[in-house]
Amino acid sequence: MVRRATQISPAAGREWGDNDANRAMRSQLNADLEAFARIYADRAGDVTELDGKSRYASWYLFALGLGALMLAALNVFVMRRYVIGPLSQITEATALIAAGKIELDIPFVSRTDEIGHLARAVRNFRDAACRNLELEQLEIGTAKQRDTAMGERDKLTDKYHATKWQLSAAINSMPQGMIMLDPAAKVLAVNDQYRKIYGLPPTIKTGSSLQEILQHRAENGLFAGNVAGDLVAVVARIAKRQPSTDEISLGGGRVVSIRERPMDGGGVVAVHDDITEQRRSQRILERTEQFLATIIENVPQAIVAKDARNLRYVLVNRAAEAMIGMSRAEIMGKAARELFSAETAELIERRDRQLLGQEHQLDAIVDTVDNPVRGRRTVAIRRLQVGGPDRESHLFVSMIEDRTDQAILAGAAA
Repeated sequence: MVRRATQISPAAGREWGDNDANRAMRSQLNADLEAFARIYADRAGDVTELDGKSRYASWYLFALGLGALMLAALNVFVMRRYVIGPLSQITEATALIAAGKIELDIPFVSRTDEIGHLARAVRNFRDAACRNLELEQLEIGTAKQRDTAMGERDKLTDKYHATKWQLSAAINSMPQGMIMLDPAAKVLAVNDQYRKIYGLPPTIKTGSSLQEILQHRAENGLFAGNVAGDLVAVVARIAKRQPSTDEISLGGGRVVSIRERPMDGGGVVAVHDDITEQRRSQRILERTEQFLATIIENVPQAIVAKDARNLRYVLVNRAAEAMIGMSRAEIMGKAARELFSAETAELIERRDRQLLGQEHQLDAIVDTVDNPVRGRRTVAIRRLQVGGPDRESHLFVSMIEDRTDQAILAGAAA
């Protein structure tokens, strides 16, 4: 109808549509539209009712969302305060411990939840780190002590070797033979002079026995006793820890002086001195002294000697005994003031002081003295010094000649 009205003419359109069939169709269409309108009206009511319900649901959902938001905020607060914050502090403490700062307190160890378990685990970690640090410090201290001890040991070793070398040099420089024995008579040390005295071979050294030494001496004619018996005697002396001095003869006129002294801790040190020349010189000196004493004792001139330090008589010969009128026992050890008058003693001491200023008074000095036994006597005295003030022996020797009879004859002749 619309196409005919537009393409042909409105009248053609009305003609086609203005009939019963079309009117019935339009009536039915209108009825359908009204039914459709009623349906939409009902649906609009439903929509309106649903809109009211939706508004209520929106407020409910808003309240529910707000509650959920508040719950989420509370959850965040609780998580930050009671979980994240403690975990952060525990993490920071763990990092500090790992960095070596172990002197700190671990928080939240009193809590009974997982945070508390974690805090206690970190505390155990800290304690383990502390123990490890203590062990490291102890190890470092032990290492330092070990290094110090090793250094001291090296110093002591060097000092020991130096002392050993010095001791070896010292004992080998001794003019006497020296040997050290332990309580079992084993050689601890022996010097070269000891080897020389007894002609010992190089095989006799530290660790050798005294029996080996005695056996070697016996084989070379330098030991006349019994090896076993002498060894037993030496061991017994060592056990008694008593010093001893002895002299032995090695044959051929050789004489050895032995001085033994016990050592701390056991054993003995013995010094062997070959005194052959000393004994020979001593015998010569004794013969010389005996010869001089015989001459002095038998010369007709009186001879006396005084110690220059105290002016006491130390020698009086037979002629002096007769001149003074006293025995040598009465004279020896006394001073002039104990034997003569004060005047005579003063004269004698003045002459002695004059002798200090010169070495000898070989020209006779004639004095008159009071003899306590024989009265006044005229004597001519020559004096000389033996030794000197800086020596061990310093003597005044006086040679006295009694000229009393000559003086009397000269006076009578006059």
